[in-house]
Amino acid sequence: MFEVSSRRCGRRLGNTLGAIDLNTFEALLALQEIDQGLLRQRQSYSQISLDLQDKAKRLKDLREKCERARRSQMQAEVAMKRLELERASENQNRVEVEERLYSGGDVTNPRDYYRMELQVQEHANRIDAIDQRMEPIKNAANEARTVHSELQTQLDQMEVDWTEQKQSGTDEQSRISTEYNEALKHRNETASAIPAQHLGEYNRLFKNNGGMAVTVVERDICAGCSERVSMGELNVLKQATDPILCHCGKYLITLSTD
Repeated sequence: MFEVSSRRCGRRLGNTLGAIDLNTFEALLALQEIDQGLLRQRQSYSQISLDLQDKAKRLKDLREKCERARRSQMQAEVAMKRLELERASENQNRVEVEERLYSGGDVTNPRDYYRMELQVQEHANRIDAIDQRMEPIKNAANEARTVHSELQTQLDQMEVDWTEQKQSGTDEQSRISTEYNEALKHRNETASAIPAQHLGEYNRLFKNNGGMAVTVVERDICAGCSERVSMGELNVLKQATDPILCHCGKYLITLSTD
């Protein structure tokens, strides 16, 4: 039959749990397997939620980045449009002065001619100044347009990916929930076959040891911590009638050869 006793860091824990029979051993091992499966399902469910939250945050950040790029593009294009209108106005004024100058109707003496030539040159100088101001704004508008276009393409693709991932994640969580509830029923049935005192200790150990409360001794090795169990400890283990904890904090189970 299976026998267990209790030891942690070399200290006996006392006869608090009483003897455990073979059926209880098997139930504990089966319960641990179920609980480990439930733990993995909870982790998978939580990971899906985290992945969806991360994708939603990245999507929000990209939307905001895309919107900033769109505003930058609009601002540059508005500034460019203003300069174009200003240039067109200056050019129109220059043309009008030139027409008056070369038509001869408004020129009655050299002073009028010189004055109108000066006006034409002033308009031309202002047009050159506007052209110089337009060049960096034009480059900024083109760059903003390119950036916005690239970000919009990324955003459109991420929107599609998000819709698909959200749906698949929701479907997967629904599947996990269904399987979890079924496994939980099985878990409750299995736990009902374990005496309350052993179940309570098992639950504590499972929580404290990250999902493992019961381990076996195979070829004199504790499967929980991979450390060798001495012959003296094996003899104590095989003859004990009370649960024994390995120093790794898990129940030790072995098959008595007596």
